[in-house]
Amino acid sequence: MRVWLLGVVFLAGVAVTNTLTLITEAQRAGTSPDWLEPWILEVTSVVSLGVLIPAVAALERRFPFTIETLRSASVAHLAGSIAFSASHMLGMWVSRVISFRLVLGRDYAFLDDPLADALYEYRKDLLPYFIIVMLLKLTRDMLEARQAARISRDEARSSGRLTLKSGGRMLMFSSASFVWASSAGNYVEVCIDGRVYLARTTLKALLEQIMDAGVDVARIHRTLIVNSAHLSEIRPRRDGDFTAVLVDGTELRGSRRYRANVPGATPVSQP
Repeated sequence: MRVWLLGVVFLAGVAVTNTLTLITEAQRAGTSPDWLEPWILEVTSVVSLGVLIPAVAALERRFPFTIETLRSASVAHLAGSIAFSASHMLGMWVSRVISFRLVLGRDYAFLDDPLADALYEYRKDLLPYFIIVMLLKLTRDMLEARQAARISRDEARSSGRLTLKSGGRMLMFSSASFVWASSAGNYVEVCIDGRVYLARTTLKALLEQIMDAGVDVARIHRTLIVNSAHLSEIRPRRDGDFTAVLVDGTELRGSRRYRANVPGATPVSQP
């Protein structure tokens, strides 16, 4: 539904822009076509595309684009794009025939050269088709990530365990085994009992989960958090930053902006 609403709004904007462009070009050319005709052409195209979005969503659910299903999904969506374009053309033809007769009082001619015109329409339909598919995938990924984060926080509150998605695995650890975590692009490097895992999450989401599990966490850098129970020593640096030394000897560089977050630290003025 979210993608359908977004798609309809986007397509409506494209239709208005295209219609006004056609009218302006006709005026510049010195012609005076029926101003209703371009509106009918664009609106029938948008309506036909909007009707097809639920069908594309059903196909995308059946054949999602993932690393494991890339080949089968590509074949399915290639066939789907052909069916999508054919259905779009059929919808346009039927609605335009009716609209031209009722509104303009004349017949509508479509596909003078069926093969060439069909290929032309298919090329135009490829972009909206794959935009719809990508919007569906991104929306589903976002909703699944939110759901997973909510479930992980509930698990942390009830059992004190941390849940991390690493690769195709879902890993669970005791919250006390957490040592430190550092953001790495779209992933987070998480150190658990001396072993580093690459988790598909954000540092903010991980921090919330760890705090829900009752762990005292210190943020020592914009991209780095550490379990306060594992801190052994804080060493000032000449540039104003500091080095956090853990009980296992690991050294992590902290920012002076977060010096006050370290247990027992004296707050420093921000530059």
